Amino acid sequence: MNARERTLAAALIGMIVLAVGGAAAWLFVLVPYAQKTQAADKLTVDVEKLAAELKAARKEAPRLTEARKRSLPADASLAKREYAEMLARVLQKAGVAPGYRITEKSPDPAGTPLLPGAGKKLAYQKVSYEVSFERADMWNVKDVLEGYYRLNVLQQITHLDIKVDPTPTPAGKAKVAGDRHDLIVKLGTEAIILDNAENRRTLLPVPTAFAAVGGWLGYNGVALSPEAGRGITPMQLAPVLATKTRDYSLLVLKDPFHGPLPPPPPMSLGRIADVAVKVGEKLDPIRVPVVADADYVGKVSLTATVEGGPFKGTEVKIDDARKTLKLEPKAGETGTGTVTVYAKAANGQKAERSFKVRVDEPPAEKEPTPVAAKEDIAADIVLIGVSIRSDGTATAFVRDKYNPLTYELEASARRVKVIQYEHLGQRKKQNKAYRPDAENGFDIDDDGNTGTKRNFKVVSVDDGGLVVEDLKANEAPKAADPKAAKGGPVKGGPPLLVKAPPLVKAPPAPADGLAGAVGFASVVRPKVTGPVLYRWAPGQSLAKLTPLSAAEAKRVLARSAATGPVGAAAVSAPSSDDPIVAPPKGN
Repeated sequence: MNARERTLAAALIGMIVLAVGGAAAWLFVLVPYAQKTQAADKLTVDVEKLAAELKAARKEAPRLTEARKRSLPADASLAKREYAEMLARVLQKAGVAPGYRITEKSPDPAGTPLLPGAGKKLAYQKVSYEVSFERADMWNVKDVLEGYYRLNVLQQITHLDIKVDPTPTPAGKAKVAGDRHDLIVKLGTEAIILDNAENRRTLLPVPTAFAAVGGWLGYNGVALSPEAGRGITPMQLAPVLATKTRDYSLLVLKDPFHGPLPPPPPMSLGRIADVAVKVGEKLDPIRVPVVADADYVGKVSLTATVEGGPFKGTEVKIDDARKTLKLEPKAGETGTGTVTVYAKAANGQKAERSFKVRVDEPPAEKEPTPVAAKEDIAADIVLIGVSIRSDGTATAFVRDKYNPLTYELEASARRVKVIQYEHLGQRKKQNKAYRPDAENGFDIDDDGNTGTKRNFKVVSVDDGGLVVEDLKANEAPKAADPKAAKGGPVKGGPPLLVKAPPLVKAPPAPADGLAGAVGFASVVRPKVTGPVLYRWAPGQSLAKLTPLSAAEAKRVLARSAATGPVGAAAVSAPSSDDPIVAPPKGN
């Protein structure tokens, strides 16, 4: 091999080595490096995506916390009961006529999203109710909708049906001109319980301000009691109504069913009867009837002056909440004073009314004065509504429109609890001294302000209302004094705005069984051989209770003893076996 051939061979070998080395570098260095670079770029994209998701989750965390607070509580049974209770309170605050219905419906789970993961759990559980009420006007509709959306829970209206009742008045009675209480309203509502909802004992979250006022003991006293939590003002965590000032009363003023609403009559003060007392006698507070549209005139303030007689130079004490005034004559003086009452509304309207107060000398010889029977107000005590829940519990509301008082009945399979509230203007206060004597007892008692006092036992609560047992059926009724009448000085006080008291008329003849126990001497009660039961329907007054026959009473008592008071009776009608009969002719 010559020198040239050796050179060519060395060059060839070098080229082969270079090619093999390049191929090895490509396969074992460049390709893995490119793959790792690509994988690193993909990981970088994934990290950036996860970081963005984390940032979005942190941003949405306050909304999730807010949603958990607005959700109904995790306990489904508690949530359904308290939600129905809150709907009833919305209706009552809106002034809906007695006889409304709140009925639980089976919700449709279609469309409910699923949570990620193998379990495929529903993101939330639906709670559905249908609310219906009649004899309503657009004020009722507006107040119900406004109160509904101020609850600020996770809820929505699924359907709203409003129509005019073609027969809003009883047969044979003409419709009053200008009366717009002829609407029938049906409203469907759904609320939800989130999968991770708060496990609280109240429908609405309890503000921490309760701890600032009453300490953690006071906070827990509200947070652990569903009944105490019902009075909480809803926190507007995510306001549903307009945040700017909106006049929702335009819904009423532009009534789509009856045409534009004419302005209400101006505010006035009803007639106040003259008062006469003897020297040394105490003057009870005197009620001032304010006749006005509360939503139109706003808050009404009273002032008063007194001139002449034993009141000259004295001060008139005003109770604006109860709308009463109190006078104190000078000791030992007699004569007549003139009291002038002035009312001023928030919208600027004014009204005034005068009456006389006379202080007479006591009689020379004190003669026994017959005590007049106190007035019976059974017609003013009405069962407002009944709500039956799927968990076997029920709620009923009874309103005493005269005093005014309300009775709230909570029924379960084991017992019936009754709470009495006194209303002072826009506030209400529980009467903690109210304690019915009997088990499942329901005593209608206003501490002797009137002649109406009943001692009942609640036997059944169902969609048809209440079935109650008269625990005083064997007592002889007291004759009512036809001279007893409303008006004049009263103890306690009426609601903020009331109508002027009507002229007193003789009581009508009793319409049914309970009238015999109300106090009319013309109705005779025969000897009772067993429990006396009455059916009390929603919208019905205490004076119109329907007696059950002896056979049906026995059946209802047996079912109540076996299954409890909720749903122990069906709607019944009076029969020939009623325990109260009319007196024979000629008596």
